[in-house]
Amino acid sequence: MALGNSNINILAYADHIAILGDTEETVRQVCRKLIMMVSKVGLEVNDGKTEYMILSRQNKEYQQGQTMNIEGCVFKRVTRFKYLGHLLTQDNELKMEVTEVSARIQKGNKSFFGLGKVLSSRTLSTNLKAQMRILRKIYDPRVDTNTGEKRKRHNKELEEMFQRPNIVNEIRKRRLTWAGHAWRRVGYIVRTIVEENPVGKRPLGRPRLLWEDCVKRDAGSINPKIPWRVAAEDKDRWREICLTV
Repeated sequence: MALGNSNINILAYADHIAILGDTEETVRQVCRKLIMMVSKVGLEVNDGKTEYMILSRQNKEYQQGQTMNIEGCVFKRVTRFKYLGHLLTQDNELKMEVTEVSARIQKGNKSFFGLGKVLSSRTLSTNLKAQMRILRKIYDPRVDTNTGEKRKRHNKELEEMFQRPNIVNEIRKRRLTWAGHAWRRVGYIVRTIVEENPVGKRPLGRPRLLWEDCVKRDAGSINPKIPWRVAAEDKDRWREICLTV
């Protein structure tokens, strides 16, 4: 995979390794080198846990049982798999991303309702019970002074009682802080990705929201007159923008 002046064929995180290539032969060559290198230190590739996938919007020909044989290791071809907790598909289908998000929300709801008695217990510190839905379970409903009836507390009231920063603003602040840090590092891979212009035709439909789009929106809400890339070059100015969020 070409990225600027670099050619990236391996992505590694802890014991997870992903091999990338524009062609099948490139993947085979890199995989052979990997198998040879790990064998020198007494390790071997577990082909039972290793799979390969062809990412393409045009080439969707898939047959059950397709494999790739490299140095005696047989890798099964799949149409999707999870890498570092993220679901990848052979055509980068958006529906699968929606399905993944829905599955994570269901798991979160299941955990939340399963801990209902624990979250309402007074033995736990309130610092351990963040988020509005959890806070509403901790703090009793208040009595409305106008109607005399009980009602749910508003988000603003919960924030004042909990005395913690708004989670959405905190996410925006940290995203802008990291974006400025990454952009000022010339030659850093993040800056290279942002500056890179993909080659090829974009598929039909509305363009997907990019990470930089979120940075533009957050920075533009503070100072819309200056592009975020220009503002990020000035460390002091960018710090003021981050603190204003």
